[in-house]
Amino acid sequence: MGVTVVLVAAVQAAIVVAITAFAWWWAGAVVAQAIAAGGGCAWAGTLAYAAGQALVPGRSASRLLWGHLIGEAAKVAVALGLLFWGLSADQGYAAGPFLAGFIVALLAYPLAMPLFKSQ
Repeated sequence: MGVTVVLVAAVQAAIVVAITAFAWWWAGAVVAQAIAAGGGCAWAGTLAYAAGQALVPGRSASRLLWGHLIGEAAKVAVALGLLFWGLSADQGYAAGPFLAGFIVALLAYPLAMPLFKSQ
C-alpha cells in the first residue's frame, strides 16, 4: 500500500470521526450513527482501492496503470455497493445524514492534496 493511499485513508478516517463527533454533539446518536455509516462506506472504498492496487505488483508504467484501474474498480464497487445496501436495507438510518457522511468523507481526496505537496 502506497504512502498516498495511507495518507488519504488517514485523512478520510479523521474526517469521518470529526463529523460524527460533531453530529453526536449537535443532533444526537441516531444522526451520528447514520453519518458514521455513510462515511464508513466511502472509507471502505478507499481501502478496497488499496487492496486492488496491491494486486498488481511491479513499478512499470503499465503495471501502475493496471493497479490504478483495478483499484478504482474495486473502490467504486465497494463504496457504491455499501452505499446502496445501506440505503435499501432497513438499518434505521436516515437517508440525509447517511448520504452526507458519504459525501463529506469523499472530501478527503482534495483535502489530502496539500499534504502530498509537503512531502
